[in-house]
Amino acid sequence: MSTPILRLAGMTVVFAFSAGLHAAPRPEAATPGATSSASASASVNADYRQQLLQLAEADQKIRAETLKQYTPQQLQSEPGLARTLAMQIHASQQQNQARLSELIAKYGFPDAAAVGADGAHAGFLLAQHAPDRAFRDTFLQGIEAAAQKGLYSKADLALFVDRNRVLAGQPQLYATQRKADGSLFEVEQPEQLQQRRAAMGLPDEAEKP
Repeated sequence: MSTPILRLAGMTVVFAFSAGLHAAPRPEAATPGATSSASASASVNADYRQQLLQLAEADQKIRAETLKQYTPQQLQSEPGLARTLAMQIHASQQQNQARLSELIAKYGFPDAAAVGADGAHAGFLLAQHAPDRAFRDTFLQGIEAAAQKGLYSKADLALFVDRNRVLAGQPQLYATQRKADGSLFEVEQPEQLQQRRAAMGLPDEAEKP
C-alpha cells in the first residue's frame, strides 16, 4: 500500500484516503491470548470509538472530495488553487489534532483494546495527518507500545513510521509513501526492504524507485 504526498504552498498535504472505516478488525490488531470476542468487545469504549470514527470519516472526506476534482499533478501545476485547498486541509488537520489530543487526555491511547481495531485505525488516520511533529512522535510511541502487545496493526505502524520520516525529510523504511508523480520517496537501505516489509506483515512487492 502506497499513499501520495504533495508538498505545496509551504505545507505538506497528504492526498490519501481509506475506505471502509467500519470494516472488520485486522487480525494483527487483535488482543493476544485466549480472550473471548465477547469480553474483548465489552472492554471497548463505544463513545470514544464512535468519536474517532466520525472524525476520521470527515478527515478522509475532505481529501476524497479534492481528489474527485483535481489530481495531485494538477494541483502541483496550479499554485493558487493548490494553496487555497492546502490551507483548508491544513486547518482541518490542526482541528483534528486538537480534538484527538483532547480525547487521548480524557480516555487514554486509542489502541484496539480501548476502541476496537477500527477505532484504532481511525486514530491512526487522524494522527498521521497531524501537522505537529512532536504530536506525531508521541503518538508513534503509543503505536509502538501497543503493537508490541498485539493491540495495533503492524501495517498501520509501518505506514506511520514512513509518513513521519518522509515529513521529517528522512528516508522511509517500508516503501509506503509516494510523491505526486507516483514515484517512491527515498528508501533507506533498499536491499533490506523486503525483509523489513515481511516483518510488518506487508506483501513482498518489487517496489520501483
